Amino acid sequence: MSPVSIVLVSDGERCLLGRQSSFPRGMYSALAGFCDMGETMEETLRREVAEEVGLEVQSISYISSQHWPFPHSSFMIGCHASVSPAHTQLDVDHSELEDARWFTLEEITRALQVKTPPRRGDPPVTWLPPKHALAHRLITEWVERQQGRVQS
Repeated sequence: MSPVSIVLVSDGERCLLGRQSSFPRGMYSALAGFCDMGETMEETLRREVAEEVGLEVQSISYISSQHWPFPHSSFMIGCHASVSPAHTQLDVDHSELEDARWFTLEEITRALQVKTPPRRGDPPVTWLPPKHALAHRLITEWVERQQGRVQS
């Protein structure tokens, strides 16, 4: 089983989501990466965020974990992380991600309403990982925090 750090990054007002070219059209998710030998989860998370989008993480909070059998057996370690609102300029590594961008609470709320992926020929729409995915939990928890339902 391979450990993977999965993180939802926030600047306090927005959250950062990315998409790989292998994702279904329009789907965005939290950033994730495999732990290198000898790395802590925190080191992996900081390295992956820096490599994939060029941001420096300020703080990390552990949220939950999940076994993820696809495509290989992985153990996902889910976290929330914050970056300075003054340092949010993205430098996307296009060999890692097709796209990454900041989303507002309103955009995420709309994306959570999309229950099925768009079909070929449908207008493009942003949608998020399914409810059974740890990324979905990270995103919905961020929404609840933004709405004042959950204390940080």
